[in-house]
Amino acid sequence: MNYPAAPASRALQLEAGLVLMVGLAIGISLAVAVYLPTKWMVFIIFMLVMMAFFCIVRQREKLLLYLSVALTSVFLSFHPIFLEPAAFSWPVSGFRISIFDVAFFCLMISWLVRLAVDIRLKVDLFPWVSIPFLLIWCLSLAGLNGVSMPEIIKFSNLWLIFESWLIFLFFANNIRDRQTIFNIVAVLLLAGVAQSILGLAQYASGGSLGLQIFGESKSYNVYSLTMAGTEVISRVSGTFGHPNSLAGYLVMLILINLSLFWAPISARVKLALCPTLLLMSTALILTFSRAGWLALGVAGMFSFYLCFFRWIKHRGLSFLISLALLIIFFIVSVGLITPLRQRLFLEDYGAARVRIPLAEVALNIIGHHPWLGIGLGNYTMAAPDYDTTPEGISYEFPRPVHNEFLLIAAEQGLPVLSLFLVILSYVVIQLFRLSQSRTDPILPYLAIGLLGTLCAWGISRQLDYNYVLLGDPFWLLVGLSLAMVQVNRQEGGDQPNGNGQAPRSP
Repeated sequence: MNYPAAPASRALQLEAGLVLMVGLAIGISLAVAVYLPTKWMVFIIFMLVMMAFFCIVRQREKLLLYLSVALTSVFLSFHPIFLEPAAFSWPVSGFRISIFDVAFFCLMISWLVRLAVDIRLKVDLFPWVSIPFLLIWCLSLAGLNGVSMPEIIKFSNLWLIFESWLIFLFFANNIRDRQTIFNIVAVLLLAGVAQSILGLAQYASGGSLGLQIFGESKSYNVYSLTMAGTEVISRVSGTFGHPNSLAGYLVMLILINLSLFWAPISARVKLALCPTLLLMSTALILTFSRAGWLALGVAGMFSFYLCFFRWIKHRGLSFLISLALLIIFFIVSVGLITPLRQRLFLEDYGAARVRIPLAEVALNIIGHHPWLGIGLGNYTMAAPDYDTTPEGISYEFPRPVHNEFLLIAAEQGLPVLSLFLVILSYVVIQLFRLSQSRTDPILPYLAIGLLGTLCAWGISRQLDYNYVLLGDPFWLLVGLSLAMVQVNRQEGGDQPNGNGQAPRSP
């Protein structure tokens, strides 16, 4: 008798049973999805592909890393628990899962497994970021304590703050070499190109492309058609749902693209960056976002100044050249593009006029609730109680204040805003130090590009909002920024460490 065959037979039976159970679960899921909205079918198929990808592909973590970077521009999201607001909308109407979250969840599982298996791996918590995040979470929890809001909405908001920290932590710890940095930048630029092509297609078709499940605005004509003087212009939004959001995204990528032209990279790469810049710049113009144009102008001048200074080492001359380029670019753009000129200088009937009274309401809220705010996600619900504007703006335009910083202070309190600014300041200081490095040929220029993106983000968010603490892709860029600093330091660059001291020689 051959006894060893019995265990092998049992193993085969167990494997066959497992495959049968998984196949049955997949079949049931697809059958149920047929009766659900289309995006649920897309979601389930994507989940199955991710599971197969995660089990089969050897280099799955790196490929998932690049995929998650690309998915930050795709706003396909789901609410397994959804609550329809009775009067005013919440920023998150229930428990939200985005398509980015699926890929990111797989990445987190893989990272946690590696940490459990290899005890030599360490996690850098970056205290100047993690401690403020912890305090922000605690203060947000305290601010929601007395707010009349469904518990699932409170839980979702608090979870998304925590997820923002996880996004930062993962990318800051898992980008460990310059090749990965360059690949991530390439993926970001390709995502910008894809969004630009979608925007151009929207402009050519004069409307929606039918991509609502991927984030394209369901009410495309409401956001896309705007008056510029007496002319109606069509604004593009890609899969971001609003032209201003697409403009903010493209501006940040354009600044990274521009910074790479200064870096000592091959002529072929610089040649490939030219159509990328052209596509993204064209799409940015077609968003007709004044906030985006302003952000590009100011942040672009700042980035050019830093690049010129690295070359000629003269502050005054660098400033004058950067200012001259900005003026020339402005005059040429306004002179050649009629809708742009009309959008900037002629009266239009967009939402620009509501920003001042919205800010007045926000300041009233901050004056009454300076420490804990009125509760994260509770702005539109509470705003009418603090509306003293002649327009009654919170009734005429029931939206949060179009200023990210005022929105944070109004909903979460001035201490949370201060902690958020601490994080931003720390990242800016680290990037600025990296931009001054003389031992690395390329990373300083990427640091200049990322400094420009943070500058552009800050300018555009003076005129718009996006709930940056609620799982925003912004934290991927923050993680990338500090990962670059770490890579430069580990490779023996002249970059100071996180304590502000120069690294010691071995």
